[in-house]
Amino acid sequence: RHLPSRAQLAELLQTKAFSVAVMISFVSGLLSLAVYLLDTTLGYDFARSAAPDDVVFNVFVTFSSLVTAFRTAHALTRYTDAAAYLHQLSACWFDSASTLISFCRYSAVSTEQTQSFQHTLVRLISLMSALALDDLQGSSEEEIGHRFEVLAPDDLDESTQEAILNAEHKVEFVFQMLQQLVVDS
Repeated sequence: RHLPSRAQLAELLQTKAFSVAVMISFVSGLLSLAVYLLDTTLGYDFARSAAPDDVVFNVFVTFSSLVTAFRTAHALTRYTDAAAYLHQLSACWFDSASTLISFCRYSAVSTEQTQSFQHTLVRLISLMSALALDDLQGSSEEEIGHRFEVLAPDDLDESTQEAILNAEHKVEFVFQMLQQLVVDS
């Protein structure tokens, strides 16, 4: 494993969930310190009398451990299923692209037109993959673009790029463009 970079740590510190967790842990730490100081300094000795019986405490710890283990196992299963689905999705996109490119082998049009079709096809599939993964990642609407690498997106003509940027449902729009490209070619 590698250590997170400074940028990754800064991004983590800016997340709302992390900030809330730090504040809650800080408050509970202060409360436990106050209880400890009241109990030991003032001699109330209420912490020992308020503590549950050893059997009750052991049952609670066992129950909490089992719940945590089952929830963790369930979360791991969901994560591995999602990872498997993403690999399946990538394999389907690769299979679609390679099948369509292989159909071009016996095309009656010129080599230049065939290569233009193949290049546009691969660029659109690359763009659709990046947009779909970005959509799954849950990016906010305020962000422009995406964080995934796309194969030569600038080689698409200006009108195509503009239409994709203005589309409300970008993944579906690019998918429709792919279908039209295949039918037209």
